[in-house]
Amino acid sequence: MPANLSSRKFLDKIRSFVFFVIVCLLIFIFFYTLNNVFAIKDIEIESDKKDLIGIQELKKSNLIFISQKEIKELIIKKNPEVDKVTIEKEYPSTLILKIKIERPIANLLVNQGYFYLSSFGKILLKSKNPVKELPIINYYQKLNFQSYSAGNVLTYKDIKLTLDLIIGVIDLGFKIVYIDISGVNMLLFNVGEKKIIFSSEKEAGSQLFQLQQIVKQFKVEGRAFKEIDLRYDKPVVRF
Repeated sequence: MPANLSSRKFLDKIRSFVFFVIVCLLIFIFFYTLNNVFAIKDIEIESDKKDLIGIQELKKSNLIFISQKEIKELIIKKNPEVDKVTIEKEYPSTLILKIKIERPIANLLVNQGYFYLSSFGKILLKSKNPVKELPIINYYQKLNFQSYSAGNVLTYKDIKLTLDLIIGVIDLGFKIVYIDISGVNMLLFNVGEKKIIFSSEKEAGSQLFQLQQIVKQFKVEGRAFKEIDLRYDKPVVRF
């Protein structure tokens, strides 16, 4: 009896060990298969810009476990010009990215080059040269080229106001060449041979409305102006 009991206990231990090994093996096979089958192998990009940085880092990530938040954060961090990312997962191994690129609307002149700015003041790119077709903003306080990185958002009130005004002035059909922000309640827009002066103390909307009314009236009358000064309650026009 004691020998049989010892044999039974030994067999039980063997069975337990074999069972444990089988369970571990099954778990390993499960996770290996999961990682292999659902590893991201193909990335389809729908965007104006195809050479996005960091996309290859997503490959081999698990399509099931990687979150949309992780994907968006990685893409936007590596590519400041990205405005919006829409993500679709096509199982088992394809990631579809629909990416909207934000375009600069102005060059900000700084002490060693230019910042390409978005409509809300985000630095999309730093460069030694301006984008030729975009207006150049000459800010009275020259910012340090090295102190800012692409992706930073400028919060200067007069710069943000200027960006709002740029959009409105372009919508009225003007080609802006150069903008001077003097720091003394004066935003000077050079539009060809004409000048439009805005106030840094008044809202963009009200000033653009006044400008729109003046331009509309002059078109009806067939008159051309040399300068419009919108800093006052009653705009001053010079011919």
